[in-house]
Amino acid sequence: MLATQQIFLIASLLCFLVFLALLSAGSEKVRGMRAMLAASLLGLVGNLLYAYGRELPPLLAYETANMSYAGAGAALAVGYRQLAGRVVRSELPLLAVGAAGALIALFHYGIDSFLARSAVASLFQAAVCVDIACSVRAGQPAPVWNQVRRFVLLMCVLVAGGHAVRMAWLLLAPAPPSSLLQPSVASLAILTAAALALPALALGGLLAMHRYIVYQAEYIANHDHLTGAWSRKAFFEVAERELKRSRRNGQPLALMLIDLDHFKAINDGGGHEAGDVALQLVAERARGALRAHDCMARLGGDEFAVLLPDTSLPQACAAGEKLQSVLRVSAANLARSTGHPAPTLSIGVTVTQDGEPFKATLARADNALYAAKAAGRNRVVALAPQLQPVRQAG
Repeated sequence: MLATQQIFLIASLLCFLVFLALLSAGSEKVRGMRAMLAASLLGLVGNLLYAYGRELPPLLAYETANMSYAGAGAALAVGYRQLAGRVVRSELPLLAVGAAGALIALFHYGIDSFLARSAVASLFQAAVCVDIACSVRAGQPAPVWNQVRRFVLLMCVLVAGGHAVRMAWLLLAPAPPSSLLQPSVASLAILTAAALALPALALGGLLAMHRYIVYQAEYIANHDHLTGAWSRKAFFEVAERELKRSRRNGQPLALMLIDLDHFKAINDGGGHEAGDVALQLVAERARGALRAHDCMARLGGDEFAVLLPDTSLPQACAAGEKLQSVLRVSAANLARSTGHPAPTLSIGVTVTQDGEPFKATLARADNALYAAKAAGRNRVVALAPQLQPVRQAG
């Protein structure tokens, strides 16, 4: 059977391995990375101090060891908060660790009670688990957490439950231990679970961080950096999937091409910064006016495309007019505040036809957009698959 010292040394090794894995996972600029690294190092120090508690001065064996382990838990909670996009108040973890250290010192030098020190440590780690569980449940963006949520929540439940079992055992056992290093079957089992909890939770953070790095890379590859809209390449991939789904389900699929009117004049009047602001404004207002499952992409320059699943031609025209209306108010305010021309939109709309490739649908939408510009701009023109203008709205 492993001795208590060996258990803590194994936990120290696991913390060190997680630390190395975190270092190799990516840049320290990834949110939560520094806190997770700090948690692994503090866990390493805390477990080493626990392991050699008999040979060390009391200040290191008790106060420093417990505060190191509490600091590791607090750093884990901060790391998960940052990964999940939750608010982090840096002073609260420091105050919590300081309060835990003060109570442990009180129950060491003032009232020497192993039970009280254990209660302080267990309550602190249980609170850490609750905070981590809240972060994981609320974590955004969702794709980062979908694959690790169950693992981390399970670990939080096991760790918090383990501390509850430990306290119940210390209160109810006929001969409870008076030290962490006192050997017994029950003590060894509980200590093993407690010692492995920190590296397990840190591993969960590593998995979430890895998913975040992958998500960021995929997002950068598939989205336009200026407007946040889908990239041209990603748009055509989505279009092919939606086209297949539309034909399989027998539902219409509409396509909208959007072009900023007099974009060159905006650039010439206010420079490329004014043009960038106009593009960002269009993308932002489009996200608010369109449905969540509509797909908007920047095809290049000042041209955008929008896929509207399960949408007929009249419904697509109405969506285009709504976008124009939403933009009109914001653009007027922007023009008054900057002195630059207010951006308006020319929009061409069509729907897919059974059997035709998506390029043909795109060409028809482009013809509709050209017709909108030829008719005076700032309007919606729709072309049915028969290539006849069916609606114009200024």
